[in-house]
Amino acid sequence: MSYLLSFLSSYIVFDFMSKIDRNKFYKRKVYIASYIIFTLALIILYGITGSEVLNVIFSLILTVIVGHFLYNDQKVYILYYSLLIVVLTIFQIVISYIFNLIYIMGIINFYDINALSLAISIVIQFASLIASRLFVNWYKQKSITNFTKVQFFNFLVLPIFSILYIVTLMMYMETFVSTTDNLLLIFNITSIIFLNIFITNIFQEISKKNEMKNKINLYENQANMEYEYYNSLEEKYKESRKVIHDIKNHIQTIENLYKDNEFDKAELYKGDLYKMFNKLEQKYYTYNKVLNIILNDKCEKAKRYGITIDCKIGDVNLEKIRDIDVTTIFSNLLDNAIDEVKEFKQDKEIFVKVDKFNEFIVINVTNKLKSKIVKIDSELKTTKKNHEGLGLQNVKMAIEKYEGTLRIDFDDNHFKVNIVIPTN
Repeated sequence: MSYLLSFLSSYIVFDFMSKIDRNKFYKRKVYIASYIIFTLALIILYGITGSEVLNVIFSLILTVIVGHFLYNDQKVYILYYSLLIVVLTIFQIVISYIFNLIYIMGIINFYDINALSLAISIVIQFASLIASRLFVNWYKQKSITNFTKVQFFNFLVLPIFSILYIVTLMMYMETFVSTTDNLLLIFNITSIIFLNIFITNIFQEISKKNEMKNKINLYENQANMEYEYYNSLEEKYKESRKVIHDIKNHIQTIENLYKDNEFDKAELYKGDLYKMFNKLEQKYYTYNKVLNIILNDKCEKAKRYGITIDCKIGDVNLEKIRDIDVTTIFSNLLDNAIDEVKEFKQDKEIFVKVDKFNEFIVINVTNKLKSKIVKIDSELKTTKKNHEGLGLQNVKMAIEKYEGTLRIDFDDNHFKVNIVIPTN
């Protein structure tokens, strides 16, 4: 029965990790094998040490390892997996104390101490299952996904402190067994539960604040681009009025040159006139207003470095993607490409292609590559100074909202980003 309860305890942990967000998926047999190995490892370790305290520590370590490599490798989920073990441990201690108090008070009776121990174990496991499900429901409403490394470290202190505090209480429990002491222990354990909930809520608010700050920065970036775009339109409108005002004079000049057989001068004059018109032209890439503004803005930026951006925008509907995410995707990709290509002395080209293929929106951005690309913790980093790869991370976060995928291909000379977003 103890072994069966051990498998139930492991099931609670695996059930929790499978129900919260995950970015790793393997075949079912991998999880079954991991589940069996996880359970047997805990049984063996507990059999060797015979210590409840070490068993909790081993459970915490193994849970974090399994969760990180089989369910979600984002660092923030280490906190959730650790917090699960903390909550379950506290919950088990509370249930055990309550059950023992009921037994001591004579409300229930067991003729065999082993039967009492087994009953407590069964109640604890089923209560833990309920606690795990409640924790999952809480998580879905209050998820923490966005905070700095310092905030992450501060939050990590919470589960570590809780584990150490629980260990101390368990050592204290072995010495003092009076009713008053039991009530005091229950009060302390309850306080730890509320402390975990309270601190987690605080960090959830910090996460929201950081996420809102990022959104505000994006909106400001988008607003600045729109401001520059409409300023440019206004300037070109003023220039076009001047040209229109003098258009008759220009036409008459060209006609006179042809009449005087000054064909070369007439062609030259006509070419200058075309260049003047081209400067006044605001390119129309797509009917999506935000994307059109971004492309015009980035093309102007690229021109300052002598870079040509070759844009091919097909008849694709981007209404599914919010304007702020359109800004995140294209601004980051084009800024990264411009920063890379501007280092070249010739062949400064960037290729942008957006089109629809079957039921998918396909976005391709290709540019020449000069800096070295390295892979650190499954993330691509560039050796270029002051580049931390945050742009691509933001792009990935934006497209994941629409169940899209991002693929990066690169060699010694070229860097290509391929994005696929389902239209449904």
